[in-house]
Amino acid sequence: METNKLNMKTKKELTKIYVLPKVQFHEILKNNNITDESVEEFINIGFICINDFSGKYYHDPLFLADHHNVLSLFFDDVENDLDISPTNHKETKAFTKDDAKKIINFLDDNKNINTLLIHCAAGISRSGAVGSFALSYLNGDKEHFKQTNSFIMPNARVLRLLNNEISKY
Repeated sequence: METNKLNMKTKKELTKIYVLPKVQFHEILKNNNITDESVEEFINIGFICINDFSGKYYHDPLFLADHHNVLSLFFDDVENDLDISPTNHKETKAFTKDDAKKIINFLDDNKNINTLLIHCAAGISRSGAVGSFALSYLNGDKEHFKQTNSFIMPNARVLRLLNNEISKY
């Protein structure tokens, strides 16, 4: 019986995944003093930032430098390049196989994190797809994910390309 208690204490906690709108993500960074200069101090947290390809507010990335625990991507909530996007009324770019590879490599490099924060403009579609994929890929905390991300509607293209890309590994 003692062995079971010991195993419970040393077992890695399941990764908690949060899918957020950019405004809420930014508030979390601000309230916790997470900046380009300090982000790498948060060794148990990973950040995936999904920015519109072009535009005004939504285009400005929150992290400007490269960090091992931050992945910044630039694509829109569209099926094809140049489709009209709800958040980007300029030139749009669809999610690609290269974007999927970047996400998979990032998750591989950060598989020991306890928390993964993902944002896009609204925190529903693009980040919802990445969050759903990461939940499965990292074997994350499914109950927590359902409770905290009940509003997501994953972008089908993003999820499809991620799942297609992982099948090649």
